[in-house]
Amino acid sequence: MALGLLGVDHTQTAIKNIEPIFLNQDGKQLLYDQIRSSTIIEECIILTTCNRVECYVVASDLSAAKTWLIKTLAKQKKISETIVSSLLKYHKQEEAIHHLLDVVSGIQSMVFGENEILTQVKQTYDDAAKQGLTGANLNKCFQAAIAVGKRVRSETNISRGAYSVSSIAIEAIRQTQLDYFSKSMCIVGMGTMGTRCFKKLYALGHPDVSICNRNKKVVDALKQDHDVKTIAFETILDCIKHYEIIICATSVREPLFYQKHFDPKKAYLMIDLGLPRNIDPDLENQDKTTLINVDGLKEVANINVKKKMGELSKVTAIIEEELSNIMKWFLYKQTHESIT
Repeated sequence: MALGLLGVDHTQTAIKNIEPIFLNQDGKQLLYDQIRSSTIIEECIILTTCNRVECYVVASDLSAAKTWLIKTLAKQKKISETIVSSLLKYHKQEEAIHHLLDVVSGIQSMVFGENEILTQVKQTYDDAAKQGLTGANLNKCFQAAIAVGKRVRSETNISRGAYSVSSIAIEAIRQTQLDYFSKSMCIVGMGTMGTRCFKKLYALGHPDVSICNRNKKVVDALKQDHDVKTIAFETILDCIKHYEIIICATSVREPLFYQKHFDPKKAYLMIDLGLPRNIDPDLENQDKTTLINVDGLKEVANINVKKKMGELSKVTAIIEEELSNIMKWFLYKQTHESIT
């Protein structure tokens, strides 16, 4: 058995190019179900965030597994195999494990050193393990990776004062709209990023923030601890034009908002944290509208990178040490299996 990675992230291409193959929770589950019923892939973990799609697999024939994944993903997403193949980069065993350690350490994140990726990797691993999709190989890799993620954050200062994508979004608003405290704001989608944006604005004391979410229970839970205005999701298309600053972080298959939902004479600042995108990119062409997506947040995030690059050598040393230990484990396992 050998381990490989087929994936793409924000360091390789623009977010808009990742969009066609992005997998939401339902999409991941559908692919997991197909993998479970196949005989080609023995183990699999699919890691998706707002700027990456990565499939870690274990198979006796990695070439066949790669071909099967490309074909299955193309069929599921209703796009050509050529497009899928051109987007996804293939990494063999040691390179794949090295990449995973880089990812979980935060040095591959758009927000250098952020902590959220460690939680995302752990949740992704737990989900796959509960479904019986992992075995000795991926269990070893992901358990070791999670330990590395914790170690680099305790032994270095990479995560000190770390921003998250949501924090960068608020910083972008503050830089773009200096008088943002006087503007009405609406956050659509109260998942992890949307909730963090709201709590940051609430802590800053912004006086006019409304929230909207499909699942009313999430909104009701926030209302218990916060004095906040809410909007019913079924009315958001009619209401959204009344807000001057809009943050979107929902899980959708196609844009939720188009030009027809806004007043062309009114000025808007829109932050789209969704993948796939929540706001039609054509709104960039509308006068008085500023639209910033995840790619557009990189400039703000890069300021944070420069402050923390001094920690990179320490993080890299930890990664190299742990990678060596993992590869020794694989060598021992392979040798033992060949003997028995």
